[in-house]
Amino acid sequence: MSSNSPAVRKLKREYGRLEAEPVHKGISVRPLESNFLHAHFLLSGEVFHDTPYEGGVYHGVLQFPKEYPFKPPSIIMRTPSGRFNPNNKICFSMSDFHPESWEPSWSIRTILSGFVSFMNGNEITTGGVDAPAAVRAKYAKQSLSHCMDPAKDELALKIFDDVLEDIQAERKDQGSSWPPVRVTTGTASSHKTASASNTSVAPVQQEGGGGDGGGGKNSSKNKKKKERERRKKLVAKFSKELEEQVPSFVTSVSQELRFALDVSNLMADHVCYRTDSLEQYTALVEALRSASDAYSQLIESEIGGRPIATFKLAKPIISEDGCHLINVIEIPSPKEGRPYPAGFEHVEFVIGDGSHSSPMNSGAHQSAFDAWMEQYPAIKWDTKAKDKECNPDISTKIELDDYGTISVKFHLTSLEKVIMFELKNDRSE
Repeated sequence: MSSNSPAVRKLKREYGRLEAEPVHKGISVRPLESNFLHAHFLLSGEVFHDTPYEGGVYHGVLQFPKEYPFKPPSIIMRTPSGRFNPNNKICFSMSDFHPESWEPSWSIRTILSGFVSFMNGNEITTGGVDAPAAVRAKYAKQSLSHCMDPAKDELALKIFDDVLEDIQAERKDQGSSWPPVRVTTGTASSHKTASASNTSVAPVQQEGGGGDGGGGKNSSKNKKKKERERRKKLVAKFSKELEEQVPSFVTSVSQELRFALDVSNLMADHVCYRTDSLEQYTALVEALRSASDAYSQLIESEIGGRPIATFKLAKPIISEDGCHLINVIEIPSPKEGRPYPAGFEHVEFVIGDGSHSSPMNSGAHQSAFDAWMEQYPAIKWDTKAKDKECNPDISTKIELDDYGTISVKFHLTSLEKVIMFELKNDRSE
């Protein structure tokens, strides 16, 4: 979605207001720089006083639709709490489970204030867990270490490293008492003061962001250096995988289809590489964005409730049979509740003579698709996307020994042209 879309503009204003005046002491909100429709939040401190969650630190996500503020966001808690199932959407009066009760005047401040009250209650809900208070208290005691363990929640540690480190340092100063000593306004330790001042909504920066972890400027520089090195390694690993596998992947698709449909003369528009988690998606997209000499981002959009980023390669990849040149890679994050391993998901080809200047569905599109399918009756066609308003397509599925079930899609306009059309249209609104 364009950074100038109405939803993003509205959210940027909200993030700015929250930075000036946080929701509540102990609540941090930070959007991803790569996608302002995804805001991460951290709940801790006095909002949980005198509840089983006292001392707990909980990481969650708000996923806003492109129609925001006219449609509500989904809300997910990533940290185990005994109140909600981790990584599942939560049915809550201000979430996408209840669009009928949503008010466009509501904001992130309203949502999180209401959500804290809801969490402190006991209403049974979709995505909820009815654990005893003792179990919830046990999860609360484990929650900080959970958020700081990259194997359990890499995003929490990446996005809120400064806040989490401040909380950890403060508790270390207090000893091993549980629940932690309450720190009230006006008597906060230096660690708490730093944490409160960092209850910010600044986007997660491309070069590592966050505080210096108590180590001063050198520590901050070292952190940024390590982050740059990590991204370089991730880009190198991904590039190597593309160079080694895309040529054989596209050729395997072509060979599997050859008896029913010859695609050797078609333009191979792009290849889709799926990620297996939001963490992998975020890390990969941010890394590729930093490698501007090899990858240029065409767009990142919210489609079907998940972010999808598209990059153009500076150096195209040639298929093994020499028939196709791939210079665009599409990278989606996983669909909610539909986990799958990372790898190649589909390849798309452009059919026709390329004369369709607009990707908007029309009678000409439908006629071209009908004629194409009639030309290749041996193919089992899937037409569920044939009636899409923009960039309609038809597809089929094939089985490849090395890649499993693969979708092969056919449309009349290249993805790059579709993106340019959408960006131009979005700016003109």
